[in-house]
Amino acid sequence: MQIFKNKLIQRKTVCIIMGLLFGLLCVYLADSASEESIWGTPLMWVLLYNRLLIGFFITVIGAFNWHAILGFRYSPWLRGLMIGMIVSIDIAIGAFMNPEIAAEEMKMIFWSTIIIGGIYGLIIDVVATRMTGEGKELLKGWAK
Repeated sequence: MQIFKNKLIQRKTVCIIMGLLFGLLCVYLADSASEESIWGTPLMWVLLYNRLLIGFFITVIGAFNWHAILGFRYSPWLRGLMIGMIVSIDIAIGAFMNPEIAAEEMKMIFWSTIIIGGIYGLIIDVVATRMTGEGKELLKGWAK
């Protein structure tokens, strides 16, 4: 297929599939830690959507491998870690929405959600970059 010869489309495919897989892993882990099943609940959909969103943003940010202001090269692990952590903040805040959870447990859920999102982002960006490349090579043949 002609469309999959484009590096940006390949990167998007890799990132979205990995985001979905990490989303399913996240749902499984959250379900195993919960007393009640979260499959089919809004929490399941929020987790899946958030991890897919990490994959989407890593697709787009892969075209940028130099910091515009500070002038240093973004390595894929740093870029993925930052995106994963930033995108995970919204669901991490959800830990504070449940009045039945103790304050210490809320903090643990908050920080572990952000850290795990960063790890997912790091893995997605490193794998996608090794498979498809980054920077200007992603944009070759895109705009004519």
